[in-house]
This record gives sequence, structure tokens and C-alpha cells, in this order.
Amino acid sequence: MDELKVTIIGSGLAGATAAAALNEAGADVRVIEQRPVWGGQLRTEAANGILYEPHGAHILHTTDPQVWKFVTDRVEMLPYRHRVMTEVGDRLLSWPPQVSELEQLPQWPRIRHELNQRPERARTTNFETWCEDIMGATLYSLFIRPYTIKQWGTDPTHLAAQWAPKRIELRDDGYRDLFRDTYQGWPRGGYLKLIDALLGGVQVELGAGVTAESFDEHVRGADALVLTAPLDVFFGNALGELPWRGVRLENHFIPHVDHVLSCGVVNHPGLDQAYTRRIETKWMSGQTVKGTVVSYEYPGAPDRHYPVDDVEGRNRRLAHDYRTLVTKEFGPHVHLAGRLATYTYIDMDQAIRQGLNTAARILRWNDAAGA
Repeated sequence: MDELKVTIIGSGLAGATAAAALNEAGADVRVIEQRPVWGGQLRTEAANGILYEPHGAHILHTTDPQVWKFVTDRVEMLPYRHRVMTEVGDRLLSWPPQVSELEQLPQWPRIRHELNQRPERARTTNFETWCEDIMGATLYSLFIRPYTIKQWGTDPTHLAAQWAPKRIELRDDGYRDLFRDTYQGWPRGGYLKLIDALLGGVQVELGAGVTAESFDEHVRGADALVLTAPLDVFFGNALGELPWRGVRLENHFIPHVDHVLSCGVVNHPGLDQAYTRRIETKWMSGQTVKGTVVSYEYPGAPDRHYPVDDVEGRNRRLAHDYRTLVTKEFGPHVHLAGRLATYTYIDMDQAIRQGLNTAARILRWNDAAGA
């Protein structure tokens, strides 16, 4: 069989991972990226030499040894373990909340009563009912509800409980790292180092948008395709628009100091400020020079950062219809990977895993076809 030719639409983490795996397996790989730069939302920039992330904090954490090896074979990962704090009134408390810290709050008697009254199993009616059953109404009102209203621009009862167990918990074990995963870190020099390593030696065409109408023109001659673009945009909203929630960051360089925040991310759930959190990437980067950058994250931007998981499931059904349309229009050799194409909120290690799995499926198909 002739050399395997694969076209990948999109150069974010999932697409770049698939490109690297296929390229190393000997395939002829071509990546098409709509933006003038590669990497999607996984980029690191610098202000006066201080690294920061213009699209929000990214922390690689995983229990998957293959994913970790795939990354560490290409870039040096600093041994960073992520911590998050939350501003509640005039106090700075751990996130997720630790019961031992909550005992110092003036609302503790009411909180303790509500914790004692929690049901054995949390209701999954919607996001709010699940959270209230996990931590009680008072803690929910302090830590979660106002943050959620700002982040999603809607009442929490309109959101599904499906993704809450992955993001919301109450702890009483004293463990203060956000993630419990075995492998955690941040690439020395920033995430662009990782993307550059993945796409090194791969043909990348920048500034070229691919839609369903121009699909055949751009991918002519390819044996397999990987699509990481948002499917509603790809099809010109033929079935309707998929809602997304984006964030905008304001980045402020502060000279002559080591740090401003007490950790990498500080949440601000209160409605007294429009931002949801502040990020200081210098905690992740390990830089020791004077000066820092603090980024204020404001929700409601027109970017595609977070798919909206509505309580009725309409958006999930629409995303499923778009995936079905891909197969119907273009056949089984178009593979979907990444947050945008799958309309799922996935972590970085999951994006890498999707890229690796997609590459493996294409290689297996090629081996079977040539047998």
C-alpha cells in the first residue's frame, strides 16, 4: 500500500498529538489551521520576560502513564502541583473547601447542621440540587452559586448535574492540591514549547479555514482525516448553533515583586466583582526573576472555551446530530478529536489521549487495508 496520507484540521492539543503520533509512525501528515498561529488555546506569552497564559490556566495532570511519557519525551515538565484558593468575604479558603477551615467561619453552626442533614445520595435533577446535596445550601451560596451565575451567565438550575462530580467536592482529609493525579506538571518555558515539539517536522498550513463546502478541496488525496474544529461552524450552523461560554483575560504586569497571589489561582465567587478568578502563571512557570503577571478572568467572551451542558440535554443532542452528519456526509474515515469537535469539557490529558487513540485507529485501519 502507498504511504498513508492524513490531513488534520486544527492544531490544538488533540490535533497536534495525533499529528506527532502519525508522523512518528511514518505517515505523511498535513495540518490545516485557521488561525495565523498554531496551538489553539494552548499558548503561553510573555510580558517583560514573565510568562503568562492569555487563554487561562492550563495544568497537565493525569493518571495515564502513556500520556505522561508522551509529553515528557518531548519537553521538560516542572514538578508543579496545582493549588487553588477561594475568596469568601475577607477570608482566603482552600478550594475544594476543607471542613477544618470552614469551622472558623461565622456561619459554621448552620453549615454543620446542613452537612449533618445531607442525603445519602445527591440528587442529579440539575447542577444546583447536586451541589446543595453535597455541601448544603450555605456553602453552596458562598462558594458555588454566584461563581456559576457569572461563569455561565444563567441560573445554575438551568445546567445539568452531569459534569459536577468531576469539578465539585467537599474535603475533610487535609489534602490541598486541587488534583490527586499521580503525574502533574507545567512545561519549562511554557506550553508553546510542547506544541512546537509535537508539530516539529509536520507540514502545517496556517490561515486556512476548512468548512463542509471546501472540505473536498482541502483534503483531496488524503486516506484519513482528523477533524478538531467546532462542528456547527464547520457545517455553517446547518442544524443550529451550539452554545459555548468563553472567557476574556486582562493581563497586568506588576514589576519589582515575586508574587501577588498566594497560589496559582484565586477564585472570586462574589458578585461584587465581574471576574471569576485571578491567575498568576509565575507559580506554575517557576521563574525567579522580579516581576509577575496577574491575569483577571472575565466570563462572557465570544470564544469557544466551555460547552454549555443544559439541564434538558438539548445541546448534547444537537452535538450528537452534528457528529452523525459528519459520518453521513463524509464517511467513516473522518475522525473527531478534541473539545471543539466533540463538544465536551475535557482536561488536557484527555485531549492528548483522544489524539493518541485517533492516531492508533487510523494506523490499525491502514494496516488492515494493506494486509
